[in-house]
Amino acid sequence: MNNATTTFTGRILNSKTRNGVDGVKVTLELNDKTYIVHTDSEGFYKFDANLSATKVSARVRVDIEGYEKYNRHITITSDHSNIEEIHLTPAKNKSKISLEKVVSIVSIVSAVIGFATYINFSPFTSQQAQAPSGQNCDPAYPDLCIAPNSKDLKCSDVDKKNFKVLPPDPHGFDRDKNGIGCEK
Repeated sequence: MNNATTTFTGRILNSKTRNGVDGVKVTLELNDKTYIVHTDSEGFYKFDANLSATKVSARVRVDIEGYEKYNRHITITSDHSNIEEIHLTPAKNKSKISLEKVVSIVSIVSAVIGFATYINFSPFTSQQAQAPSGQNCDPAYPDLCIAPNSKDLKCSDVDKKNFKVLPPDPHGFDRDKNGIGCEK
């Protein structure tokens, strides 16, 4: 065969809606040549290509944003000018978080952390458990200021839970001896 020009046509469809897809870049690689066309508003495209034989292997690539890529080897012949319909699958939507949502989430997390900090370090803890101003704190409780030699206290006498306890633990807050007092 002597390199005759043949017109090849095809159509690109959305696999979900079965509608033609407009503006799709379609690339045909044939006989060491590359042909590029775009689909019309109904998803149709056409190539005018020279064939070196009556039956030729070619590659069709389809690329458009919002759809999965398509890349396939096909066989075309001079007596069959239609290229099969290509059904493109819409790409999976990647979740995009807006700046407003991020700011809202950060604000909520900050409020929760602030509230938790206030509860654990509230100045309104039991007066018996806290050392008066200027007095030392018992070194057995580095996260909680309890006056040394204060009367025997129970967990219900202190507002903080899950605080660090070091030996000798004069008030017995760490019953299981794991270094954490008044565990919930």
